[in-house]
Amino acid sequence: MDQLQLRAIEFRCIQEEQPFCTASCPIHVDVRAFMAGLAKGDLREARRVLDRTMPFPEIIGRICDQPCYSFCKRGEIGEPLATARLERFCVTNSTTVLKPPKLPAKGGTVAVVGSGLSGMTAALDLGRKGRQATLTTSVPGLGGSLRGYPETILPSETLQQAATLLAGYGVILQLATPVDREFIAALPAKYDAVYFDFDEIDATLLPFAVGRPDPLTLSLKHAGCFAGGGIPEGASVFSVIKQVEDGRRAALTIERYLQKVSLTAQREMEGACTTRMYTVTTGMPHLAQTIPADLAIGYTAAEARQEAGRCIHCECLECVKQCVYLREYKEYPKTLVRKVYNNQSIVQGTRNANKMINSCSLCGQCTTICPHDFPVADVCRTTRQEMVRGGQMPPSAHDFALEDMRFSLSSFCTLNRHQPGTASSRYVFYPGCQLAGSAPEAVKSTYQYLTGQLQGGVGLMLGCCGIPAHWAGEEKLFAETMEGFRAELERLGNPTVITACSSCLSIFQEFAGDVQISSLWQVLDTLELPVHPDLLPRQSLTIHDPCTARHQAGLQASVRSICNKLGLNIVENRFNGKLTDCCGYGGLMQYANPLLGAKAAVVKAARSEFDGLAYCAMCRDNLAASGKRVAHLLEYIFPVFEANEPLDRKNPGFSQRHENRARLQQDLLTTLWREPSAPEPEHKKIRILLTQEVLDQLNRRLILEEDVQKVIHQASRTGRHLINPDNNHRLACYKPVRVTYWVEYEPTDQGFVIYNGYSHRMLLPEEKP
Repeated sequence: MDQLQLRAIEFRCIQEEQPFCTASCPIHVDVRAFMAGLAKGDLREARRVLDRTMPFPEIIGRICDQPCYSFCKRGEIGEPLATARLERFCVTNSTTVLKPPKLPAKGGTVAVVGSGLSGMTAALDLGRKGRQATLTTSVPGLGGSLRGYPETILPSETLQQAATLLAGYGVILQLATPVDREFIAALPAKYDAVYFDFDEIDATLLPFAVGRPDPLTLSLKHAGCFAGGGIPEGASVFSVIKQVEDGRRAALTIERYLQKVSLTAQREMEGACTTRMYTVTTGMPHLAQTIPADLAIGYTAAEARQEAGRCIHCECLECVKQCVYLREYKEYPKTLVRKVYNNQSIVQGTRNANKMINSCSLCGQCTTICPHDFPVADVCRTTRQEMVRGGQMPPSAHDFALEDMRFSLSSFCTLNRHQPGTASSRYVFYPGCQLAGSAPEAVKSTYQYLTGQLQGGVGLMLGCCGIPAHWAGEEKLFAETMEGFRAELERLGNPTVITACSSCLSIFQEFAGDVQISSLWQVLDTLELPVHPDLLPRQSLTIHDPCTARHQAGLQASVRSICNKLGLNIVENRFNGKLTDCCGYGGLMQYANPLLGAKAAVVKAARSEFDGLAYCAMCRDNLAASGKRVAHLLEYIFPVFEANEPLDRKNPGFSQRHENRARLQQDLLTTLWREPSAPEPEHKKIRILLTQEVLDQLNRRLILEEDVQKVIHQASRTGRHLINPDNNHRLACYKPVRVTYWVEYEPTDQGFVIYNGYSHRMLLPEEKP
């Protein structure tokens, strides 16, 4: 990812866009921050917000005509916030907190004619920029139309404070000075630029052609002359904030004019503007606007705090609200992708974001939620590919998952056959490695059912689609896996693939070329299914769609159709279909960040109070591991009658999944194809004894029971082990590839009692994978 790509991606995140109130305010007061200060009773902080953007807070804060009012999102669920009343409360109960600095003098002289609010603002902003401004008015004091406000609304002392402020920034005040055509005609020759405030100066006094001021720059036809203020053409009322906007816009134009740069470039965000901010108000409570007990006096401190507390603090964060990954790392997409970019841009030093990059589930929920389709998953996945290519991928991140994939593709688990007794296949059933590991009996029953229902022969392929390699960024390994799949499929005559796994379905559809792919669920929906009404649960079940079926509307519809045919009472939860969560398996999250993977499963399980129904093996197992009662849909179509209630089936764990895959292959070969089973490896003959506590510990540490057997077999064969004389426990290690396994055990007459196990997944600098 280069800088241009980064900028393009960052732009799609709208979290940092202005809230609606600020965007609609011509001087962009940070109303959200202002409300936050008042809501917590911090009057000083609220005043600081006004001081940052209002040129004369003591004046504007008292008489603001709040153009933001009609744009307030609170108005969607009640009345908008009373911003003007709150500003008045703030400035009448506080003094200046922040005084913007003055830049060094830069030369250039500017005449400001007229002391209305736009003229005062232009003079003040120019003074702050280091320009010498002279403000001239024909009356004894400042203010223009402001002098018409009652003393109770706008005390005269506020105008006196404005004069003091202007003088403090070096603005020369020429009060009670006759302003006529002769005076005005001489200004362009005496000053480098001139601004006319039409709130106080009649355009007919100008001795040169005025024309219509340019709305963007407020330029007049006469070079170096600018004008604004007053009541805009087409408007019927005087707007305080419009006066301020004109003065500020004129000051910026004059600054550019004096610098001899473009007067128009990159000024789209000046004044009231649009915003891409997206804020959902659905579900927020209706809160009535707080009305002051005394309308003449205005808000008390308690009333102001109550009213400001109605602010919903507009922001997007819709993806963060639902994504356990973004919440864990306290990021929103723009900041996340910036950290990803910075991590990859490091030439030397520690790449602290590696774990963060590898912890994304790549499920795409955030992209679906985002109104601008921010591609978090794409960024993380392609970055993983770059990390692998550059040798920056930590071995511990995905090593276990990739070894699990290799085991599923090994001679112990794979099987590619035509239907027994046939020499060709119109279809081939591809259950996927995780279903074979979780529910091998369901795989066998499903296959036998398909062979009895579909004409033309139904072959069987046991293996792995390679999606772990794809998620891990291992492009070469993934390509090899996909090539192997296509070669085996071609050897079988290129039958239509029927897959039970939504991950396999998505990966084959994207990368398997012109291979014909169908979902098992869509196939089953067309067949007459066995119904077992006595075995169905009486309570309703909530469906948990897998994240890899997010955009498979047809598949989702078939699942629900099947449930209806079986007589299952199902309920939906809000985060199903396109909005469904990941269970923690997607993107190999649970391997790169086990604690976060467990959180993801808990979040998905908690989307409904009902017991669950899944049609993804990993969703079922991970939700079961989180404590959710959940069944796999196949268990209600092809029940194992001697088994316990499907909702109570436990997560088999990593070791049992390995064992299930290998046994499934041997069972099918011997019972269906009448082929002899392969000899059992020597280490498999070792009997190990584990408590549930130790087994759970091994699962958390990604250590298989077979790994333990290999360690003990190696120690028994070589005699290399340590003995603790205090308890006679032995400690041995074994490194088959790049993972070193350590096991603490004790030999007994019944077998080897296992007390502890741990591993190191790392490569030393001089080692090669």
